[in-house]
Amino acid sequence: MSLEVLAPLGWAEREALEAANGLLLDWDGCVAVNNRILPAAARLIARHQRQVAVITNNSTHLAADFARILARNGLDVPEERIFTAGMEALRHVRAAGYRRVLMLASTAMRRHAMDLGIPLVREDPDLVLLMRDARFNYAKLERAANAVSGGARLVVANADRTHPGPGGRLVPETGALLAALLSCTGSHGPAPLIIGKPGPLLFERACNRLGIAPREAVMIGDNPETDGEGALQLGIRPILVGGQSPLSLDDLLEPLAAE
Repeated sequence: MSLEVLAPLGWAEREALEAANGLLLDWDGCVAVNNRILPAAARLIARHQRQVAVITNNSTHLAADFARILARNGLDVPEERIFTAGMEALRHVRAAGYRRVLMLASTAMRRHAMDLGIPLVREDPDLVLLMRDARFNYAKLERAANAVSGGARLVVANADRTHPGPGGRLVPETGALLAALLSCTGSHGPAPLIIGKPGPLLFERACNRLGIAPREAVMIGDNPETDGEGALQLGIRPILVGGQSPLSLDDLLEPLAAE
């Protein structure tokens, strides 16, 4: 009876990583937790620095914020290679030319929206723009629900329900706020436009910036619904770490270190 030789954990993923011309990385739960860079992520980025782009459903920070965090850890990933659902949502709204925008978001994102010339209002909007808002409350829900029921378009930065926090705690995300809003409005009006992963926009913009075709990239993330499905839809090889995956970033690094 022959014995089957099993490949070491992470071997196939390491091979895909070595063959790729571009490395797309998720932020929350993959590169960082609570915006603190994970040691294995720092090693991975340092090893592939010129091939790295960050694509994240984060909607509370600017790309420049993440570039500064990376720089403080000795990692040179310029903001031009960091793509966030929040920033892309603002870009979409500005390009579409909405005149009255009710925006539920962090103070930093609201300030950036005003810097971009997006007209923010509290009443009678023609668009509701929903991002992760740690100060979301009943009054905001009431205003947004009535605006959408009254015909305002709904644009959502991302549909993630949670992301990983310190000590394994769950951090409620934009999708949880969206669920509350849709429970009020039901099926009234058109479906919300969701900007972030698993939609193709962030993946496409990152590949274009790196100058590669999607098939030349790998996507490393922790969420099969966003990182995994979004990558597969474009022909990008996904590598899932953490969560329900048996792999960790260390598994991708250890074979390299042993060579």
